[in-house]
Amino acid sequence: MLQSLQAQTYPKAQLRVHVITEGNSEEAKALGIRRCTGDIVGMFCADNVLIEPDFLEVLTDAARQPGVTGAYTARYAYVPTDTSLSRYFALLGANDPLCWWLGKADRASYLSRSSSKSQGSLNTLSSRYSYDTCSSLPSLGDNGFFTTRRLIQPFVTNPQTFCSTMDLWEDICRAKRSLRFAVVPEVSLWHRSGKSLSLYLKKRWRYVNELYWNKRSIKRWIMVNSYRDWLVCGLFALASLLVVPQLLISLRGGRQKPDWAWLWHPLICILLTCLYACSMIRSVWSVVAGSVRRSWRNACSR
Repeated sequence: MLQSLQAQTYPKAQLRVHVITEGNSEEAKALGIRRCTGDIVGMFCADNVLIEPDFLEVLTDAARQPGVTGAYTARYAYVPTDTSLSRYFALLGANDPLCWWLGKADRASYLSRSSSKSQGSLNTLSSRYSYDTCSSLPSLGDNGFFTTRRLIQPFVTNPQTFCSTMDLWEDICRAKRSLRFAVVPEVSLWHRSGKSLSLYLKKRWRYVNELYWNKRSIKRWIMVNSYRDWLVCGLFALASLLVVPQLLISLRGGRQKPDWAWLWHPLICILLTCLYACSMIRSVWSVVAGSVRRSWRNACSR
């Protein structure tokens, strides 16, 4: 990541890089945002790589456009030499197929010929950028996301209580009522998120337990947050357990962008269905067991 930043054509005198290793990953993001002093803030993770030398120039220019609250690439970069799992996530436009099913993926999928985002209404305000006004925010985060410091810093007051960048943008959306994002198709971000299946599943387990169930009471952006979302989750689980519907999606993706990495899709879907079901049972059981223990203690104290 740092090497790819050094290779950028963006003027080095105008670039300040903050490498944050303090706290957990979410606290580090909040600290980074608080320490920025420039006009434009770009957020990256350690598994991001900039493969186009003009990436910073294009994204900072997009973030400076009038009326824009943030800018990001339309797609993740497809790198043929990457691991098959990383290629699959890039092709899907998300590292969670459930997020894609819900229509909340942060990048466009190669399943579509168009690189425009599907959420919200799209209006082309210039020949260079398409703008996306989202009524239901996608999982906007830190993988090459750009915005203005003046907009974002006031919403990050305490790194210790910072949940995630998705919650941050939900806060901004509630305060501003509407957001407009520049979705940039001419450059892409290499997101190396699929080093191994075991590491991926451990990360998803940690994410769903720590950032979803354990902090649900203080989270503002929740991936499954409506009757429609729960219905889609049920359909996703059914399609995953039946295998064939998810396999058909793989075959459709293979026709659009030929790569055997699409065959990860049915396996990832069924593994995540089991993982999320176990996490939900674990969370419900902990609530029920806690309630029973409190009732027992109250009864004994009488």
